[in-house]
Amino acid sequence: MNLTHPIWWVLLATAVLGAVFVAQAARCEQPFIDIRMLVRNGLLAITYLRTSLLMMIVFCIIYGFAQWLESGAGFTSSQAGLMMIPVSVVAAFSSVAGARSKGIRAPIIVSTASALIGCVCLLGIDGKTSVWIIAAAAMLFGLPQGMFSTATRAAVYIQAPAEDIGTAAGLQRTAQYLGAIAATSVLGLLYGQRATDQGFHNVATVMGLLSVVLLVDAILDRTLPRGRV
Repeated sequence: MNLTHPIWWVLLATAVLGAVFVAQAARCEQPFIDIRMLVRNGLLAITYLRTSLLMMIVFCIIYGFAQWLESGAGFTSSQAGLMMIPVSVVAAFSSVAGARSKGIRAPIIVSTASALIGCVCLLGIDGKTSVWIIAAAAMLFGLPQGMFSTATRAAVYIQAPAEDIGTAAGLQRTAQYLGAIAATSVLGLLYGQRATDQGFHNVATVMGLLSVVLLVDAILDRTLPRGRV
């Protein structure tokens, strides 16, 4: 919680404890996280990693956008909340559209491309930008929040063995929460004590770089099913 002076050595402690956790899970017959299943199923592990990175972008918006609207752009908490509603509406409709398309590859490409365009738009706005332009830029992140989640859920059901579907679905939620935790760390590091325009643009830059990685990965990944599944 010390935003002014991050305690970087905790990262080393995390790596050590993480290695101990993995070693213990690999020896257990019924581990909390089935490491052996992830090692055996590389495609599923990649899906989890993709989920964590995308959710990191989504939660940077969910957690950080309203903060900037209030402290950087000068909106009230009620106004900031109202400006987040269109994002949720787009997410709801895009999740339905993604489910009806019955595809995986196309929804992932479309949603990550939408996130990338949204990040570029965020770099061009500040506290003096029109409220309509700000809201329109934020709405672009509704697609990854809805469509991507539907597609990755379908990917997990396809890639996981039938006897491990329940475990695999639970690990997908874990991957989402890891992305959320990483998002709070990014916001704390780049915002500091207050969400300024510069901090907001720095967050948008990190999100944009992640979007580029995810988009290139989705385009080049030949293991993602094409068409309906």
